[in-house]
Amino acid sequence: MGFGFSKSDRVIRREDFLLAQKRGRRVHSAHFVIVLFDRGSGVSRLGLVTSRKVANAVGRNRVRRVLREVFRLHRERFPERHDVVVIAREGAASLDSQTIRAEILGALARRRGGPPSARTQEPDASAPRTVKP
Repeated sequence: MGFGFSKSDRVIRREDFLLAQKRGRRVHSAHFVIVLFDRGSGVSRLGLVTSRKVANAVGRNRVRRVLREVFRLHRERFPERHDVVVIAREGAASLDSQTIRAEILGALARRRGGPPSARTQEPDASAPRTVKP
């Protein structure tokens, strides 16, 4: 498998975006929402959504460029046969490329059952609980 990003690797049609958003599973991070929709066959495809709330045109294009690069270089970490739609939130343009990569790959690892983050850990039932007066 090459490192290219051809047209067949992209979610392009509006119907595909809408289907993924309607039926897909969402994974949240601080600056992104990742929608994963199992298509059942074919290769993984990437779709990007960056509204004007994210940044100006230069910032939005930079975020899209970095997200495509993360997908291209770390394709093995993305689920197979899925449409992956990444929705950028406000503040995403202010992140550097390493932070964007870490956020996306961390969210995918949580989705796959990787090490839980501090936010997703359930409290230990045997631990004493404090009650605020």
